Amino acid sequence: LRKYKEGVKLLDNNISKQLKEVFKKLEGKISLEIFDSNHPKQKDLIALLQEVSSTSDNIQTGFFKETSPHPRVKIKNNGKDLGIIFSGIPGGHEFSSLVLSILYSDLKGKMPDQAILERIRNLKGSMSLRTYISLSCENCPEVVQHLNLMTAIKDNFSHEMIDGEFLPEEIEALNIQGVPSIFHNKELIHSGKISFINLLEKLEKKFGKSVKFNTIQNI
Repeated sequence: LRKYKEGVKLLDNNISKQLKEVFKKLEGKISLEIFDSNHPKQKDLIALLQEVSSTSDNIQTGFFKETSPHPRVKIKNNGKDLGIIFSGIPGGHEFSSLVLSILYSDLKGKMPDQAILERIRNLKGSMSLRTYISLSCENCPEVVQHLNLMTAIKDNFSHEMIDGEFLPEEIEALNIQGVPSIFHNKELIHSGKISFINLLEKLEKKFGKSVKFNTIQNI
């Protein structure tokens, strides 16, 4: 990705071509809803998202009246807020997270098998997770993608990727020593690389699993 300059494309022709092919799978109408912000890098986020949306008729950019002190965007599908949020500019290693999250929001891309999908849906209660990352972190995108996939599948589940560059005071307040770091409220859930299954197991242990019982009636 090129650095944003007025009138200069951020995505080169090869990336744009690849995105057009990847996004052919989309069926729903995806909206990249940008929070209102006066941050000097807000224009970088807008430019990136508008270029991404230009690669598919199924993707559009929109603007929230809700304000944010830093660049921030959430993904909607057919008007439904899925709970997938990026705080910061998802470039660098996190650009793949943005692309995959667009696909996940439409339940496209590589999906887990039915047994794993059911385990995700059966996570107990509602949860709101935040993952603090750095754009130079090579392990961060995988964790962000794991959680965004779960968010797309399970109701009452939200996940926000937070680029620590934009929120240094939170990094200090939470005493974050390394990334990726996953938090629920102010509680650290996990830090570092983790597989999809191990992360799911950790969430099941933390939040519990809904158990479905079959009722047998004697006639």
